[in-house]
Amino acid sequence: MLKRILFSVVLLVVLLNLGAQDQFKPSTYFGITAGFNISRVSFTPTIKQKLLTSSSVGLVLRHMSEPHIGLQLELNYGGKGWIENLDSIGTYKRNLQVISIPMLAVFIAGSKTVRFPFTLGPYVSYLKDEKESIAVADTQYYRTYYLKSLPSNWEFGFTIGLGIELYTKIGVFGIKASYSHSLTNLFPLNASQFYFNASRSQVLFAGLTYYIKL
Repeated sequence: MLKRILFSVVLLVVLLNLGAQDQFKPSTYFGITAGFNISRVSFTPTIKQKLLTSSSVGLVLRHMSEPHIGLQLELNYGGKGWIENLDSIGTYKRNLQVISIPMLAVFIAGSKTVRFPFTLGPYVSYLKDEKESIAVADTQYYRTYYLKSLPSNWEFGFTIGLGIELYTKIGVFGIKASYSHSLTNLFPLNASQFYFNASRSQVLFAGLTYYIKL
């Protein structure tokens, strides 16, 4: 499915480029983003969860080397994590504050004033801080990782995003949504103290953007 979407976007961009080469000049934009993350962790075996909402802010550098194709580098700071729903036993929440650096290809379609960016690429993130909230009365129901820090501060994954942008004389205003999925596990596989076959972060971001042309 992802391959079909990417192929369609690339094909559209190539067709748009055919009529835009004569007027195009390379351009660079610098901007900010602000919004919120909705996150969970994909555990195997499955754990019943609620979605965790947290804020996110970031800086963006975008360079358009072709009429509808460019590169985008982001530096984001925000929260993610998960909330375990233990039914009548209680709840467990772990908030993770991370610095994330997505390195993205950006494809843009639209008119001179209204444009639609599509981004795709890898990201690397560093865990700056983590905080647990345990509302479980009986410690016999604690899982083995409760009250323990995550084994690694680093995470690698991919992110895909869509948006709509309005180009004006005072800057570019936009709305953006993106989905990030970790390719690395929060907890090591086949370790005696953990029993997960997979533990990968999933984050949905929604927010506003503003860019200026450099």
